[in-house]
Amino acid sequence: MSVKKTILRHKLIINKLRHRPLSWPEIDRMLQYEATFLGYDFLTISQRQFQRDIDDIREIYRISIESDRSKKQYFIQHDTEESERALDAFDIFNMMRLGENGSKKIVFEQRKPRGTEYLGDIVQAIHNNLVLYFDYRKYYETEVEHRRLVPILIKEVRNRWYVIGQDLDKDSLRIFPLDRILVLEVVKAGKFKAIKVDPETLFEHSFGIILPREDQQIEEVILSYSAFQGKYIKSLPLHHTQEIVVDNEEELRVKLNIYVTHDFVMELLSVGAEVKVIAPESLADRMKEEYRKSLQHQS
Repeated sequence: MSVKKTILRHKLIINKLRHRPLSWPEIDRMLQYEATFLGYDFLTISQRQFQRDIDDIREIYRISIESDRSKKQYFIQHDTEESERALDAFDIFNMMRLGENGSKKIVFEQRKPRGTEYLGDIVQAIHNNLVLYFDYRKYYETEVEHRRLVPILIKEVRNRWYVIGQDLDKDSLRIFPLDRILVLEVVKAGKFKAIKVDPETLFEHSFGIILPREDQQIEEVILSYSAFQGKYIKSLPLHHTQEIVVDNEEELRVKLNIYVTHDFVMELLSVGAEVKVIAPESLADRMKEEYRKSLQHQS
């Protein structure tokens, strides 16, 4: 069977099981129907082949298809962020692999992130306690720096990837965007005193990639969005602590427990008059000051 037919069969199985559990007879009938509709020969697939498909799907796409023996049904276990990301990646992969884009009917973002070629090496370094040696150039400088970093975690923010780790020369926690890394090498770690960091809580109350100051406190932020903008905030929350306080025809009011960092302020400024800061007062004053400076630049 061709690779394209195998991928298409995987696509059909995954997409159907994403919506509801199915028994093997139901899966078999679905494949036969799709085979007739699409003109591909799926009629010879057996339940044994389906079991092999389950193994392949788990290995290739990191999507786990489980079996409920009591109900004699198969279902996709997708209750974690990792599994949801795997399904998202599968959708994109499927579109690019099977879609015909000669007429440019699929439009991709023109601003492509750079540095993703280092992701595999960094993940291996994290799992095997290795050190990253790399050349790095800041956005506002031309001089290249040579850095030694013990990677702790990698984080994606607004289609950019960052590595966070212990800088062995500065002996402190540092964050580096991957698109500023020029050359990277993974080496064995020597002796050093490791900084204690909990990767799961490091950014727990941060909006983006900026870590709070040591003396900074988590604040209760209350924002009032226009009803129109509120629809976007409900569909894509600003932060995992977001809680809806008011939701009516006039406004969407939300509460967050978060560090007020520069990137969070920039996010609020990006929607202009569509948001009003109710609390804290210090954030409202900061927003006013940013607007004042913006008006000065325009004059």
